[in-house]
Amino acid sequence: MKLLNCLLIRKKKQKMIQSMTGYGAATKSSPNYKVTVEFKSLNSKYLEFGLKLPKVYVKYENKLRSQLTKQLKRGKIILLLNVELLNAEKRGLNINRFLVKSYVRELKALKEEEDIAGEIDLAFLLTLPEIIPTEQDQEDAEEWSLIEAAAKEACNNLIKSRMEEGKALDADLQLRHQHISETLDKIEKLAPERMHRLRERLETALNDIRNKIADLDNNRFEQELIFYLEKFDINEEIVRLRQHLNYFDELRKAPESNGKKLQFLSQEMGREINTIGSKANDAKIQRLVVKMKDELEKIKEQVLNIV
Repeated sequence: MKLLNCLLIRKKKQKMIQSMTGYGAATKSSPNYKVTVEFKSLNSKYLEFGLKLPKVYVKYENKLRSQLTKQLKRGKIILLLNVELLNAEKRGLNINRFLVKSYVRELKALKEEEDIAGEIDLAFLLTLPEIIPTEQDQEDAEEWSLIEAAAKEACNNLIKSRMEEGKALDADLQLRHQHISETLDKIEKLAPERMHRLRERLETALNDIRNKIADLDNNRFEQELIFYLEKFDINEEIVRLRQHLNYFDELRKAPESNGKKLQFLSQEMGREINTIGSKANDAKIQRLVVKMKDELEKIKEQVLNIV
């Protein structure tokens, strides 16, 4: 039992980066209806919906939005709904023949005027509003029950699809993160030697000035030297970038997907990398900075697709 609990806890803590792109579908049936719901998910800063519902089913839009908001966090969600009426001939339904004829007449006129291809068939006509009067309350309840169940299952399948794509994103982020960390290690090793060379150059330049100016204040001389050394020191930026990298890895491994936080953190990492580049004044370090920038740009592209 303890082992089972341990495995369940570990499963709950498993990292769950989700891509914002994905697809999920489900079908539910009853003797009277066959309902198919499809979800497509695209990139978006926020959670937004594009619900493509037949006019007769627009009445369910708010219910669907409410259900999806409970299950999803970010992305543009496109929903496609198809409801098929089954066994209509066995249900003693009264078809509004006058309305059917009106639809056919208008559709034929539209086909001729606009030169539209395609046939007008019975299956299509039966989906048009008010063609088949129904016992509205009872059938609405059955209809919504199937739509709700299909939407929930399709949404779960969408989340599974997002998680599968998230695995590939996570692997790429891990690789880019590793490359930046390794490159930063190299910069950190080069930094002391660079500061030593910089100090020697500054001392040589200031000594030339001291030789030319007899009454130079030695205290002021030392202060200026320290000021310039601190101005070009990159240790603080290295420390902050290392902290950002560690936090980035924590967010990447977190139980919940943290796309917005990863985007913000990648911007902060970019600031530190740029500052290292502007302060470095060293060819070797500059080349390494370019390498880090290249990896960070790839990270920024990927985190835009994370929920």
